[in-house]
Amino acid sequence: MATIGDMHEDVLVEILSYVPARELLMSCRVVCRMWKDLVDAIHVWKGKCIREGYVKNNAEMYIKDWQKFYILLSTKKNLLKNPCAEEGFNHWTIDYNGGDQWKIEALPGAKGTAFPENHVKNYFVTSYG
Repeated sequence: MATIGDMHEDVLVEILSYVPARELLMSCRVVCRMWKDLVDAIHVWKGKCIREGYVKNNAEMYIKDWQKFYILLSTKKNLLKNPCAEEGFNHWTIDYNGGDQWKIEALPGAKGTAFPENHVKNYFVTSYG
């Protein structure tokens, strides 16, 4: 009977690259010495970087520590819900609504300019009351 230990290392690296970073570090590293070595090597983290769009597959980049590179880039994600007003004011609580009040405008808007990211279609606006 075959076990996971019989699996070719390249297949295991590919599977591990789909595991969330926290689980890789907290759970997978402590399974056995082989898994620790795989998680600590560049292949899992480089695969995660490519899959999540941090680098292109054919990019010739010299990264000294792919694990650190991945973790730093993954923390730059916007953690706000509905940051671009796609859902109106859902997930937002307005504490004070003075002046012309909070509104949502479509880009570029009356006073706005084109936004550098194409997926952003709306934005929150207000006036100073």
